[in-house]
Formats: sequence, structure tokens, C-alpha cells
Amino acid sequence: MDVIFADWRTLLIAIQFWLAGGNPYGSFPDPVNPGSMVAPSWHAYPPPALLLITPFALLPWLLSSVLMLLASFIPFERWSRHYYQRTTLPWILLWFPLFHGIILGQTTLLALVALLWAERDLHERRDLRAGVLLALLLLKPQVGILPLVWLLGTALWQRRWSVPAAFMLTSLILWGGTALVAGPQIYSQWFVALRGYTQILPTRPLIFPPFGPILAVLVLLFWYRSARTDMFGLALLLNTLIYPISVAYMATPLAALVIRWNPRWPVYPLITSWLVAMLLPRLLPGGDLRTIQNQVIAATVLLAAFLPQMPWRKPPVLE
Repeated sequence: MDVIFADWRTLLIAIQFWLAGGNPYGSFPDPVNPGSMVAPSWHAYPPPALLLITPFALLPWLLSSVLMLLASFIPFERWSRHYYQRTTLPWILLWFPLFHGIILGQTTLLALVALLWAERDLHERRDLRAGVLLALLLLKPQVGILPLVWLLGTALWQRRWSVPAAFMLTSLILWGGTALVAGPQIYSQWFVALRGYTQILPTRPLIFPPFGPILAVLVLLFWYRSARTDMFGLALLLNTLIYPISVAYMATPLAALVIRWNPRWPVYPLITSWLVAMLLPRLLPGGDLRTIQNQVIAATVLLAAFLPQMPWRKPPVLE
């Protein structure tokens, strides 16, 4: 049970330590292992993210965790149901990367839904909200920095100045307001944490060998066959392939791409991700197991991309 929401709980303790006058990027009590301390540079969330999460840190951790999950899941579900007439529950429950991120209390899905709705808002000319959401995404840029640049570039090309204006104003409020509230030293502490974080980071993106190049070719083939005109989706795909963290939940955006490019995706292939997660460590002990395991788990998304639905399932009727 200690692993449940472990990352989120630790982040909340960091913020509580900050509110008590400590350095949120230094060493602080570990909520998962009572009696021990979290090592410095455990996280590298930018200071504005800490300020936004502060209200959650004032609540009991279980309530706070549930609220964070609802803020992630409800917009994701609404995005999928509204535009593709499918529920995301099978992905949440059956696809290991999504489930893994949720159990750990990761904010990857939360950042992803900000990006997905920013793209829809831009498409439907809700420019101010699109700019605000893109500014929020900048608080976790590794999830979608390439599609963020694409969307801002598209808005500039179309001379929709309210998008970059809302983006810049929101960013100024977040980043400048944090300096006013917490003092400029918080950014010095963050820069130190960034340097330490990058040194301990398992930087093996999905595109790296041994199976990364094969995975990249197959998912690019999926894009070419299903949505070759979708430049936003391509940017999100490339961003995911070079995501610089070797953990299973880094593949989360691939679920959104399958939903986007193949609304008739089948449910049954998703369970294979769990089989890989449980069986591969026994079949391939030692070596660079983490990289191989994460790549093969991510590759299971291709089964949902290419395999047909069960013959008795009625395909969704798309608007």
C-alpha cells in the first residue's frame, strides 16, 4: 500500500515543508518510508507548479489524491467521449502505463489533458482558453513541448494574437507571481534541483535501442496510414518517443493518439501490457531490463492501433 500515490504524497510533503520555511527541492521527510528522508533533487517541478498545488497540500493526502485524479480523468474521459464517442475506462484500467502513472500519483495525465483540450480549443477558436492551457502545460513541458510549440506557431501563422497573448500573460502571472510570493531565491533552489535531477534521471527515451527504432518505425507507420495530415499528433508522437525518462508512464500520450487516430480501437489487446510487465522480468533477468520492458510495454499500444474489434462489437458511429 505504500506505493499508492507515492509520488503525489511526496510532492505534497515537499510543499508542506516549503510552507514551513524549508527548501522544497532539498531533503525532507519521506512519507512513504517513515523515519527516512527524501534525497535532495527528488523532483524538479518548477516553482509555479508548487504554488498551484499548494491548496491540495493543505488537505488530507487521500482526499487530495482523489481530487487530483478526478481533475485528470474527467477531462480525459470528456475529451474522448465528446470527440470520439468512446470511454477511456479500458485504457485507465487495462493499459499498464496509464494505470502505473495513476497508482504512483503522477501528473502526466493531468498535463496531457491540458494539451489535448488546448488543441481542441484552438481548433474551435476558443483562443483565450487555449493560451491559458498551454501556459499550464509549460509547468510540465516534457509531456508535450513539441506540440506546444506547434500550436503556438500555428496561432502566430494564422495571426490569432489572443492565443500567444493569453499564453504570455498567464505565464507572467504564474512565474512572476511565484517570485513575488516566495521570493526570487525559490528559482535559485529550483536551478540547483534541476542540475541534480538530470544527473539521477534514467535518460533512456523510447526511441533508444534495442527496440526503440523498431517501435518508432511502427508508430510512424500508424500515423502515416491513419492521420498523415495530423501535424499536432505527429508532434505529440515525436515528443513521446524522445521523452527523457525511462519509466512506463512516459508512454501515456500514446493512448490519446490511438484514440485520436483509430476511434474503433479494440479493448482486448490492452491487457497484453500487463502480461509484459509481469512476465518479461522473469524471461529477461538482468541487463538493461527497464529500457526493454518499457519499450515492449509501449509497443502493446500498436495492437490496439492495428488489430480489429471483436466481431460481435458494434463500431461507434462518429459524427
